[in-house]
Amino acid sequence: MSELTHMSSAMAPGTPGTPGPAGPREVELVLVKEKNGVQLTSSALVSPSGQTHRSGEERETWGKKIDFLLSVIGFAVDLANVWRFPYLCYKNGGGAFLVPYLFFMVIAGMPLFYMELALGQYNREGAAGVWKICPIFKATALGVKTEVNTALLAFPTNQCSEKMLIIRVVWITATMPYVVLVVLLLRGVTLPGAIDGIKAYLSVDFLRLCDAQVWIEAATQICFSLGVGFGVLIAFSSYNKFSNNCYRDAIITSSINSLTSFFSGFVIFSFLGYMSQKHNVALDKVATDGPGLVFIIYPEAIATLPGSSVWAVIFFIMLLTLGIDSAMGGMESVITGLIDEFKFLHKHRELFTLFIVVSTFLISLICVTNGGIYVFTLLDHFAAGTSILFGVLIEAVGIAWFYGVDRFSDDIQEMIGQRPGLYWRLCWKFVSPCFLLFMVVVSFATFNPPKYGSYYFPTWATMLGWCLSISSMIMVPLYAIYKFCSLPGSFCDKLAYAITPETEHHLVERGEVRQFTLHHWLVV
Repeated sequence: MSELTHMSSAMAPGTPGTPGPAGPREVELVLVKEKNGVQLTSSALVSPSGQTHRSGEERETWGKKIDFLLSVIGFAVDLANVWRFPYLCYKNGGGAFLVPYLFFMVIAGMPLFYMELALGQYNREGAAGVWKICPIFKATALGVKTEVNTALLAFPTNQCSEKMLIIRVVWITATMPYVVLVVLLLRGVTLPGAIDGIKAYLSVDFLRLCDAQVWIEAATQICFSLGVGFGVLIAFSSYNKFSNNCYRDAIITSSINSLTSFFSGFVIFSFLGYMSQKHNVALDKVATDGPGLVFIIYPEAIATLPGSSVWAVIFFIMLLTLGIDSAMGGMESVITGLIDEFKFLHKHRELFTLFIVVSTFLISLICVTNGGIYVFTLLDHFAAGTSILFGVLIEAVGIAWFYGVDRFSDDIQEMIGQRPGLYWRLCWKFVSPCFLLFMVVVSFATFNPPKYGSYYFPTWATMLGWCLSISSMIMVPLYAIYKFCSLPGSFCDKLAYAITPETEHHLVERGEVRQFTLHHWLVV
């Protein structure tokens, strides 16, 4: 193993790499290692006072920028992009559905996406560790998405080869779906009835926008399709170089995710139009919601084509690749978060990773039993619904109102050399939290009991689902109470410690924290 350490000046404010008015503010320490023929880099920025922007042991960084972008895109673009968005468009006014979809993308989706990337990159820790900025909200990271019905990879336990395998795999899993979608589209548009299906997909009915449910479904799709609140974006961005332009990354990756959803609709409805004409039935009889669209209706359409075996292999390879990189993202979120939180796991990362993978795989086997579709439906209905919206709400409030938008903006300026504009600060402070609060209330108010086809789940199954959903939400107040009671001092001191970043706890001891916190609450 060979090592090389060098130092480079980081200038701020101003454009990265150019001196600001005050000259160099900090020094970047870069450690380059070569292990088993693979080059690993680790960096930390050290200020004149000696503080660093990461804690603990050295942290690896992505070898290439494209590795990070493909990983984020691969996680965000999943099976829901293929079946849920096209169906929602068709059901809710066709092209008119793009109005609420793009509206919520601009006021909430992109701001929250940008916020998570910046949060992870600045603090260089996983979803649990970043909450050193406001310790009382640390339990927000415990609301992790349940991974079900996904393909898991068995990879070597050597840490270096594990990381390199994930990078090699993501080059395939993140790009393969686009290749397959293009191939299927070229085949689909040649089928009889395909144009009718595409016309139905794009037909515009602005009267549907008068229905509040259309707006609710657009908002829900934005939250889940971008993958905010799962901790994956924080984990991935924590391996970025400190000066990486996370603003540009947020715009690029969130835009690609939405464009993929829109593009997949052409593929899906070209085949649905073909099925409608072949069986001489209305399109709404074959355009069904849920996993049945891609696992039943779509394979049935492919089976009627010449060379159906070839098309079936191509199609299911696409589904497999969509599932793999989303599953790897979820695993990385859990592993990175827990390892950063419990430092003793650093020495046993390989065994811990193997334990998480095997445990998740064994649990997932329940979903492929004879009654597995019912388990899948129950988990899909409860595990990543209201609980994720609640988690993102607490995250947005913790960052914008307790840590402070002004302080968060300073962190971003320190990284990329420019401060977020007023639009982003207003969204973080007011628009996004109000949007999320509205969504949480609506999700409770409009709850419908789960069902699969014509089968309605019994009361005990619905109660079990609610227990699953509430189990992650209840951790936030329980941990807040625990944290508050475990801190020393009077009531005011406890509260001050609980909502003040750990790096500034000395302000509590000097009695300056209340004025300091109030200032950051009021400043946008």
